[in-house]
Amino acid sequence: MKMQKGISALLIGLLLILGACSDKNAQPSASNASSKAAAHENVTIRMAWWGGQARHEMMNALLDKFEEKYPYITVEREFGTENQFVEKLNTQAAGNNTPDVVQTSSFFLHDFVARNIQMDLDPLVASGEINVSDFSKEDLNGGKVDGKLYMVSFGHNITGVIYNTAIFEKAGVTLPKNNWTWDEYFNTAQQLQKYLGKDAWASEDEGGTFRGFDNFLMQRGKSMFNGKDLGFEKQDLVDWYAFWDKMRKAGVVPPASIQAEQGDKPQEQSMLARGKVAMISKSSNQLKIYQKSTQDKLAIVTYPLGAGAEKAFPLIIAGAGISPDSKHPKEAALLLNFIVNESDAATIFRGEHGPQASKKMQDVIHSSLGEPEKIEYAFVDEILPATKPYPAMPAGSTSVQKLVLTENQAVAFGNKTVEQAADDFFAQAQQILKR
Repeated sequence: MKMQKGISALLIGLLLILGACSDKNAQPSASNASSKAAAHENVTIRMAWWGGQARHEMMNALLDKFEEKYPYITVEREFGTENQFVEKLNTQAAGNNTPDVVQTSSFFLHDFVARNIQMDLDPLVASGEINVSDFSKEDLNGGKVDGKLYMVSFGHNITGVIYNTAIFEKAGVTLPKNNWTWDEYFNTAQQLQKYLGKDAWASEDEGGTFRGFDNFLMQRGKSMFNGKDLGFEKQDLVDWYAFWDKMRKAGVVPPASIQAEQGDKPQEQSMLARGKVAMISKSSNQLKIYQKSTQDKLAIVTYPLGAGAEKAFPLIIAGAGISPDSKHPKEAALLLNFIVNESDAATIFRGEHGPQASKKMQDVIHSSLGEPEKIEYAFVDEILPATKPYPAMPAGSTSVQKLVLTENQAVAFGNKTVEQAADDFFAQAQQILKR
């Protein structure tokens, strides 16, 4: 009898031990995540980007997913329109308070590096914390300055003319084709204006867009900058401003006051989205963003070419880098690597800046691309062989780029002649670049 009680007690003890082990191994995944977080010190990093509401919502969803996977890292988010982003970043940089992760692109990269806003990422690539082994050479080289990697590419795009096909069809105007000329562009605008009347226009006034001017110069075998100097002559700028002055006098672009009021409004509030213009020149990746803001079908063609001009278009790389001010560069690198190399991120990011640098990530989303993305990708694939790397820009380039806009506005408002605007641009630009 005593032996049976002893055996029973032993069995009960064994069952209790096994039950305890079973309960310990059956912890829910949330507890595993908490344990993982407990193994790391809690860290907060900041990320800054520009864009409209659609991009902000997408980026928030992306960063939420990152925080879900890495619960010990909190990402504070800073965003605004492109101009707001640049102005705020300039202030932050002056106070050595730049966010850990900063969006950039071919337009800003060289200036940001020269002003020590972004750090050399090569050591983080060498350690394996950032993986760029699957990147296209265009995306990889587009993130380099003087042979060092400063920007991890989120994707590539090409400036083109996004147009409203419904307005063209209602106006009975032939849809534009790739490699059209400036004369064809002007004639098309005149035809559209006959249908549009006085409350809408064929195009925005784009004489102040430095990206458009860059395209214009590349066709002439030049660029906005040559080292630390300007890379073009006064006559180039006169020709550019004169074309848009002709567009104004023909009544095919908005009056100066309306164009100035448009300013830096996001895509959702743009004149294209509101049906106030039929054409606008933007990066190809923005086609899908504008399409979300209108029921009319949009399409895209190449930027116009001059007669006999070189068939060349700047390839724009968009991405992000890490600030030298960051106290948590490893966590910042983890975030960048997540965005460009994880399937969960790719399904949210969906080629926001154009075809992604990683072929694997392109394959992840390929079958789910919508019609706007398919149009965009087809355009990029067709024009890619005719692209060139975006020209290098010196320190102070962002200030010079702003001058293209301010001097164009002076002409539009009738405060200066084209010649005066070009003279003033050169005087101020050269002064900025000598600082």
